[in-house]
Amino acid sequence: MSTAFALITDNSYFRKAEQTIKDLRVRGKWEGTVVLATIDFDLSDEFKEKYNVIEAKFKPIDKSVLLEKIGPNGFEDSDKREIHKLNQWEKLHIFDEYFTQWSRIVFLDAGLRVFDTVDHLLELDWKGKFLAPNDAAPYFRPDKVFKGQIIFDKPENVDKVRIDFGEYIFESQYFLNCMWIYDTDILKICSKNEMIQAMNTYPVCRTNEMTIMNLLLHFKYKLWTAFPIKIKSGEKYLFEWSESNHPFPTNWTNYCYMKYPYSIGFDP
Repeated sequence: MSTAFALITDNSYFRKAEQTIKDLRVRGKWEGTVVLATIDFDLSDEFKEKYNVIEAKFKPIDKSVLLEKIGPNGFEDSDKREIHKLNQWEKLHIFDEYFTQWSRIVFLDAGLRVFDTVDHLLELDWKGKFLAPNDAAPYFRPDKVFKGQIIFDKPENVDKVRIDFGEYIFESQYFLNCMWIYDTDILKICSKNEMIQAMNTYPVCRTNEMTIMNLLLHFKYKLWTAFPIKIKSGEKYLFEWSESNHPFPTNWTNYCYMKYPYSIGFDP
């Protein structure tokens, strides 16, 4: 069994990716393989040597069909990421066959903070699974259901989702994709190419690639297992989006991994 941590970034997010890799090496105590996929720039030899990083390159995903279906002005009810944040779709490369040279892949968003050892991730049961945080956790808010990830501008597109996946998915919980773990054997079930095809088939994605990943990995193939709320000892939360998700005071020391911490004012 072998494991690689993987990230992907364009040039504009490169410094955020560097912070995550630094966290991973220092606080995460990860001495194994780190793969950084770069989109529109090349890593320097100095950077690769400093952090012991493997650089991966992939052909950009063609979004022309998707953009034609969406239209030049984007969706009516959206933040316009569907036309202005197209590089988010490049995260699908983390499911490329390239990664089958490892048994397990742990993905971290560029900018995600690692505050504790990665042992808390590596001890999770991952065989045959895709693991990621539940967006409704830790209090399982009733408004955090999948219909919030769908754009309803064009009923015919939503009807295709409904027919292909079922009405129930709209009221179902779903996963966040800022970090995940997967057994590379699942690529025999759901490939990168199938995700790209689905991107063009279902132009209803409020959050770009996260919506498609849920449609296939969660609803079609039933591969998703939610992260536990806390680590085994119960001392810390495993993951959180930000401290504001809790009604009581917490700070970054209460979490192992966090997407947007605001209580930290220095580099730990």
